[in-house]
Amino acid sequence: MNCKSGESVLNKEDISNYDISTKDHILFFEFKITDGGKGKPEKVKFIKAVSGNGKMKNLGQKVLYPYQIHVIPRYNTGFLETEIALEHPLHRSVEVPGQDGIITKENVVAGEGTLSFRLQEHRNMDRVELFSITPESGSTKIYTLYLKQ
Repeated sequence: MNCKSGESVLNKEDISNYDISTKDHILFFEFKITDGGKGKPEKVKFIKAVSGNGKMKNLGQKVLYPYQIHVIPRYNTGFLETEIALEHPLHRSVEVPGQDGIITKENVVAGEGTLSFRLQEHRNMDRVELFSITPESGSTKIYTLYLKQ
């Protein structure tokens, strides 16, 4: 498959609530993800970014379901890149109560979903890459958001 992933450019000054005089920023991102069709990667559209002031606490949870979105902030220096695993908005495992009172897990597939996540801004972070992880296709890069000063 020679499918090109989506991409866009975001100027940091255009991020809602971004204050250049503040040292530490937490960036909140929102993307719309739609099913690309049979055998094709997902389509991603950047929706918005909002900034908050401060430092982020690590409150992430481990994602155990095999369908995931991995977010990798990339840097223009040798800064350590840490991958963040998130629940895939199109493929989820949810708990459903049965008529007999027993709770079971069911796989839910959607044609469209929203992906929201947060990152601690680093002055050398120049892009954010999204990868779709599925048992059928493995890891596929689906989007790159370039960040400009």
